[in-house]
Amino acid sequence: MLTNQNQTKQNQVDAVAFDFGGVLTHTAFGGLSDYEGELGLPADSLVTHFRDGPEMARLEVGRISAREFFKHVCVSVQREHGQRLDIHRLAASASAGERLNPTMLRLVRQVGVRCRTALLTNNVAGAAWRASFPFELFAVVVDSSEVGARKPDPVIFRELLRRLGRRAEQVAFVDDLPRNVDAAADLGIQAILFTDESGCREELARLGALGPADIGAEATPCG
Repeated sequence: MLTNQNQTKQNQVDAVAFDFGGVLTHTAFGGLSDYEGELGLPADSLVTHFRDGPEMARLEVGRISAREFFKHVCVSVQREHGQRLDIHRLAASASAGERLNPTMLRLVRQVGVRCRTALLTNNVAGAAWRASFPFELFAVVVDSSEVGARKPDPVIFRELLRRLGRRAEQVAFVDDLPRNVDAAADLGIQAILFTDESGCREELARLGALGPADIGAEATPCG
């Protein structure tokens, strides 16, 4: 779904930025949802803290530590639902959503033949995924914990454009959260709401970031 209606289908991009969780990973919050189910907690009672909570916002710009954040979640859940959490299990459940999707990494590699690629992520400085992440696929990495601002703040999108050395209309951005997509589109970035790989490929091909031979290539993961 291409949400920037001010841009025409003929517009070409020469840079593409990808979100991390929920785009390059299989799911952003699957491990947390599983933990909720095991404990009999209401749906999203844990996920909300990670997706929309103000303490997560502080964590992702480096204002509190990961331990402080997880302690906050434990205290809040016990207060609201009367359920004690294992802080180590909570952290492991959060990390379970960091499992990379190899077919999306293949897509990034294919896009990189024609365009500069970027990673634009709200994330935590000490996150475990960093140790094995293929950073070499990305010419530019813009991370909230390093920039001190997080999506959907326009500041982080302007930093993305500065590091890419591109105007907004030259850049496509793929994210699975509508609020981030809308914020990018408001700046003139050609924003794509990610729902599945096939739809993402079609939109990127329409914008010139992929060639005709790349459509339908998603069945073969990168090695």
